[in-house]
Amino acid sequence: MFIAQCATVWASLAGLPAHAAGTFDGSWSVTLTCPKAPDGAWGYMYQFPVEIQENVLHGEHGVRDTAGWLTLDGKVEPDGSATLIAEGLTNAPAYAVGHVDKRTPYTYEVSAQFDATSGSGSRTTARKCDFVFVKQ
Repeated sequence: MFIAQCATVWASLAGLPAHAAGTFDGSWSVTLTCPKAPDGAWGYMYQFPVEIQENVLHGEHGVRDTAGWLTLDGKVEPDGSATLIAEGLTNAPAYAVGHVDKRTPYTYEVSAQFDATSGSGSRTTARKCDFVFVKQ
């Protein structure tokens, strides 16, 4: 115990972080809602878990490398702002902007804002989509 306390004191004196949990750390759920797109692509909604550890967010919807898969990643800044990156594979063409083939790769940015128990965000390009985060 004494050694651990000394290591924490030494790290703080040396200007290094002492592995404290981030302000927003924990289990969250996110609801992603994309209404019908201007080109007629159908709207959809996903709900999936995300985890924030040391203020780094990661979440996945679906099964990696299959149609409809989505991953969401990024850093939540101390003020709660975040630029997240969504990457995935399209599902059925009727739901995809441009009606592209199933399993077409895509990526986009999400501008988000968090507080201690909730957050919200929006897709910043192409199709309007909203994100609502709730801490579990």
